Amino acid sequence: MPIERPCFHCGEPLPGGAPIYARLGCLNQPVCCVGCKAVAEFIHGSGLAAFYEHRSEPQAELRLRAELAAWDRYDREDLINRYVYRDGGTAEVTLDIGGIYCSACVWLLENALRRLDAIDELSINPATRRAVIRWDAGALRFSELLGAIARIGFKPQPIVAGLGADANASEQRTALRRLVVAAAAGMQVMMFAVALYAGARFGIETHIEQFLRIVSLLVSIPIVFYSARPFFVGALRGIRTGSPGMDLPVAVAIAAAFLASVRATLLGTGEIYFDSVAMFVLFLSAARYLEMRTRHRADDYTQALARLLPETATCVRNGDPLVVTLDEVRVGDTVLLRPGEVVPADGRVLSGELAIDESLLTGESVTVVRKAGMDVIAGSINRMGTATVEVSRTGAATSLAEIGRLLDRAKADRPRIALLADRIASRFVLAVIAIASATGVAWLGIDPSRAFEVVLATLVVTCPCALALATPAALAAAASRLARNGFLLVKSRVLEVLTREPIIVFDKTGTLTAGRPTIVETEVLAGGGDAARYLEIAAAIETCSEHVLARAFSRFHRSGAHETTTASAQPGCGVEAVVSGVRYRIGSLRYVAELGNSKPKSADADLDALTDVYLGDSSGILARFKIGDELRSDAAAAIAGLKRLGYGVMIASGDREAPVSAVAKALGIKDWHANLTPADKVELVSSLRERGMRVLMVGDGINDAPVLASADASIAVDAGTALARASADAIVLGRRLGSVVDAARLSIKTRQIIRQNVLWAIAYNLTAVPLAAFGALAPWMAAIGMSVSSLIVVANALRLQRPEPTPLHDRRTRGRAAASEKARA
Repeated sequence: MPIERPCFHCGEPLPGGAPIYARLGCLNQPVCCVGCKAVAEFIHGSGLAAFYEHRSEPQAELRLRAELAAWDRYDREDLINRYVYRDGGTAEVTLDIGGIYCSACVWLLENALRRLDAIDELSINPATRRAVIRWDAGALRFSELLGAIARIGFKPQPIVAGLGADANASEQRTALRRLVVAAAAGMQVMMFAVALYAGARFGIETHIEQFLRIVSLLVSIPIVFYSARPFFVGALRGIRTGSPGMDLPVAVAIAAAFLASVRATLLGTGEIYFDSVAMFVLFLSAARYLEMRTRHRADDYTQALARLLPETATCVRNGDPLVVTLDEVRVGDTVLLRPGEVVPADGRVLSGELAIDESLLTGESVTVVRKAGMDVIAGSINRMGTATVEVSRTGAATSLAEIGRLLDRAKADRPRIALLADRIASRFVLAVIAIASATGVAWLGIDPSRAFEVVLATLVVTCPCALALATPAALAAAASRLARNGFLLVKSRVLEVLTREPIIVFDKTGTLTAGRPTIVETEVLAGGGDAARYLEIAAAIETCSEHVLARAFSRFHRSGAHETTTASAQPGCGVEAVVSGVRYRIGSLRYVAELGNSKPKSADADLDALTDVYLGDSSGILARFKIGDELRSDAAAAIAGLKRLGYGVMIASGDREAPVSAVAKALGIKDWHANLTPADKVELVSSLRERGMRVLMVGDGINDAPVLASADASIAVDAGTALARASADAIVLGRRLGSVVDAARLSIKTRQIIRQNVLWAIAYNLTAVPLAAFGALAPWMAAIGMSVSSLIVVANALRLQRPEPTPLHDRRTRGRAAASEKARA
């Protein structure tokens, strides 16, 4: 029988179907959705069950229903495609969370959401207000996730990953309105305050004084109830959850000063502090507004990404070109690209030839040629040529959205030092309240007339906003700076590891080499075989592989010539598949020989520097393909740069000794290892870590995924597979290995900036608290001091975004790389 009661938490009527219960102690209370279930259990588990006894009864059912309906629209397929990245049953979204002002807000939101069983991964950064959430899409609808966040008291705004211009603009407009009201009304209050101060010194009639007090009260009302509203909202949220944040001491100071002034005004006796209230709100709102603007400056790169995508695209439908909005483009559509147009979605060229500029995406200024059968990336610019492109990915699934998503994930990620600062800041708020209370008691015995203003100054000046912003502001600035150089941070631990002088282990193929392998020689090892046929068979099998060497066979592939079935890749070994009814293997000698229990007679005598790939079936090994791959154009400069910075460098490759030795010699690397399986690489990294070394792994290819995940931190080059990217903590876009050197240099500077910020924040509070407690600071001085301290931290972090002069040898290397790319094009 259906339950007739309303939702225990929000009062909304319960939906049909299986009932949902919130477990509150020994009772099961019915709720309307998993969002209400999580919040109700969180409130009860935090010891705040009295909330339900003292709150007003759930009402305004129509308003609640309208709010829920507003979230329901996000379950539409077009909006899900726009905002949510789906990978099988897992979904990921980037949200701009309105109402986050401090680490306590983050703590509340994280603890509430982690009670949802469907949430797999959650990271929130208070400096950027960005949240990256991964969840089980089958267990939790998108609208339910947004509704759960809204019920906690925050305002979730879905954004296309990395593209938050609308949310930023809305935030700026609201903050600016509050600031203008505080400034305009504050100036009037200060004018009245000057008159009152003058009257207190030179004399003033009682009725005029009372009139000025009443007018000051009226003018202060919009300041307190509109401009200061974010401080009160944040303070109340912290009180409800038992985790007070930075807004609490500020809100207490504003409320106490305002209420004391109202009392004095109505009674006609006592001091009023309307001018202090106005200055509190004005200075603190101005600081928060400037912090927001500087935070948005850290999003300059993502805003540039947003401007890449066009509003419309030209689709070819029924043979005719038709201009449609970007949201109307679907996977499988054919798009016409003309010179000067921007690629609207990821796709593959069907006909024609293009000269594509991918500089903003990869950091490389050289245009690249894209012909029939080659992929193009959303956001790249067609500089020359006309072509038709078949759309393969749209919306949140495009490479452009993936770049933004990785960047947002990096900004939301918080290292251990940031979590430590959060814990310190949260406890410090309670200490501030205790210090202010003790200060008030002491001043009641020293000079009762000054006790109230000293307490106000103490509450405001000690707010630890600067401490909470010290680390996330620096990391957000560093992530944006690196992204412009073609280096995407996924997790900030890369910067932490780089500052500890790790040993950097490089894979060879596709990492130190250019990833453009070519077949130099084909040797038939079985009598009566045909080299051309073996190449075609190998090419058919390699279409199932994501390994870099598989690209060498792509030009020999003939569609439909050989039917390939039941293909399976063995990481670090090769691929096994059935081609035209015959089981083949292609890959390393040992792997291929296992199928036919044989090996080529000349294998042991082969000492050249080319990479050998073998093809075989159950009868034995049929052919050997010698594959060559040149070094990346800036590999030597990158390795030399890392050595100059004091890093150890090592090569760990699955290739034979001869080619690995040749690459090591060319790059001046003395420590190298060859013939390693993926398990061998993991064992090598583990042994290095057991010896007390920090290990940073740089790799490419599916066989690198295990070792990327096992290192202290890892970097995948852009040519790597999706699995390698998923296992890595950072991604190099384009073909510049020098981006790793850029990251190493910036990591050292980031550590310096974070240390400076933390030391400044601690020094400021240690200095300001005694001054305020001893009565040396007026309340308005305290407001200025707290605001300026936060601004100094943010401004110092923004120094990381300043471009550094490129060393001469780096400029020459990039010039040679550009010339090489043009020659190949």
